[in-house]
Amino acid sequence: MKNRIFIRAALVLIVVWLAGSCETDIQKAQDAYKPTDVVPVVISTAGPTLVLQTKTYSFKVTYHRAGSTWTWSGVDATVQSVSEDTKTASVVFNTLPANNIAHVKVTETTSAGVTSDEKIIDVTVKPFCPLTGGMADLAGSWGGEDAYYESIIAMTADGASTVKATGIGVGFIEDWWAEEVVTGGNVVITVNDDGTLNIPRQFLFTTLYDGDNYDYEIIGSGTWDNCTTTPTIKITYDIYYEGDAKGLAATYASYLDNIPYLTIDIALDAKKGDIVLKSLQKPSFKNR
Repeated sequence: MKNRIFIRAALVLIVVWLAGSCETDIQKAQDAYKPTDVVPVVISTAGPTLVLQTKTYSFKVTYHRAGSTWTWSGVDATVQSVSEDTKTASVVFNTLPANNIAHVKVTETTSAGVTSDEKIIDVTVKPFCPLTGGMADLAGSWGGEDAYYESIIAMTADGASTVKATGIGVGFIEDWWAEEVVTGGNVVITVNDDGTLNIPRQFLFTTLYDGDNYDYEIIGSGTWDNCTTTPTIKITYDIYYEGDAKGLAATYASYLDNIPYLTIDIALDAKKGDIVLKSLQKPSFKNR
């Protein structure tokens, strides 16, 4: 019994000694530390690397250091505002740089007044030409490639920020998928002021196959450009059985050069040439 008491007492003394020793070491380190010992560096940032001329974008530092502040500047870019904690800056790109590359710069200053080297963020600036006539500027006949097929897509203004497109995916579904489009074909596209566009999921068309009708849907996104000789549009999309989670291109990517989506690359009023079909190994159509 005495041995057990002695061992327990010894353990308590060791723990107390270790705790005191650790506290002493920590205290010594704290006493030796000075704010000026911090060597600041801008560790990480977030923000776009491709922007449109005249548009405003957010850039931010993505780490925290107590007591630090951050200073923002730009070359061929103007800092419009900075957040209260100085970690986020709103930057507008009104200038089109000679080499299309602008620079957003940020430095960190510690609580002791030590300032880091600049972190330089390279940003590609793309020209932006607004639609002076709104959606009417996009109305007309568009020619180019749609899902491996040379196609004509007709567009009409459908609202303040939407157009209606007719003909998307028809060549693909009628030839490659071997079904006849019998109804539908109108797609509402949302045109955004930042040069992007969206196709929310919606009904695309009804086809006829082996005496039965099948409904399909579409979803996609893309960009529009009004700075070229004629406006151009690029879209990435897929066609779905009604309600399905996976589209045809994604399902049969191995037959489509392993690309799990379909693309549109068209220009307004482009002339239609001879139909050129991309050579594809066709799958066995639908397992019915």
